[in-house]
Amino acid sequence: MGSASIPVRVLVVDDDEMSRELLCALLEAEGYAVDSADCGEAALTHLCNSAAPDLVLADAQMPGIAGPQLADRLRRACPSATLVLAMSASRPREQAIACFDGFLLKPFKMAEVAAALSTRTPPADATEPAVKRERWTVVAGPAARSSSRSQLISISASAAAPVAPKSAKKKQPPAKSPIPDSANAAPVLNETIHRKLADSVSAPQLQEMYAMCIDDVRRRIATMRQLAATRNGEQFVREAHAIKGGCGMLGATELHQLAALLEVHGLDADNSRTEKKVNSLDELSAACDRLERMLGSRV
Repeated sequence: MGSASIPVRVLVVDDDEMSRELLCALLEAEGYAVDSADCGEAALTHLCNSAAPDLVLADAQMPGIAGPQLADRLRRACPSATLVLAMSASRPREQAIACFDGFLLKPFKMAEVAAALSTRTPPADATEPAVKRERWTVVAGPAARSSSRSQLISISASAAAPVAPKSAKKKQPPAKSPIPDSANAAPVLNETIHRKLADSVSAPQLQEMYAMCIDDVRRRIATMRQLAATRNGEQFVREAHAIKGGCGMLGATELHQLAALLEVHGLDADNSRTEKKVNSLDELSAACDRLERMLGSRV
């Protein structure tokens, strides 16, 4: 991660408060010096007034400046040694992340951040000052435009496998509901992720993170009920996507899986009527209750 006296500087750019706060806490626990911004515009303003980061982690699907435009402006605002990575709870279209140096799929581990940084090597010029020799330069990815053989960094993460579209299996009988029955439901909490989080942050901080997550999901469920009633499918999917990202980072596996299914099904009138979608939101709400009870029993 670099010299102990000069920690790697990271800028986290994410419009979802839950994901942003959790990621910052995890990075700080690893010894990174972390700043954050809640949108692309705020990130660019920050870069104009602060020391350049060694790494930028930017959500690929934010409102406002995002995608290729954000990558281009971040690259112009940062020195060439800065690694600029996109991140998202689902893989965006290739053109949306092609201008970044790489991509991290949420939920990702801190080891994947270190792995991305390890793709960079110190400058070969030994005459540079020692501090500069500790900085990294990109050796793979679209930023190395001089080489047509460069490949986009792809970091595998701990997320559940993507849910296949219904059209992928032609002979599969239509599902009665996008939510699986209790016999096939995911565990409420990923114990491995929970233990790692407990080792990284204090108990009160971890409790606060889970409480923030559950409150955030409940607020989004209320919004999604209104969106289902008005048939606003695009925003409905965005809310489900946001839930999936934050819950995945915390190892809230059941909520992550339910949100992933809602993101895939959206408000598809051919396969899932509005009343079934409301039932799905009821199940999402019940999953919040289950997670809250489980965590409460551990205090």
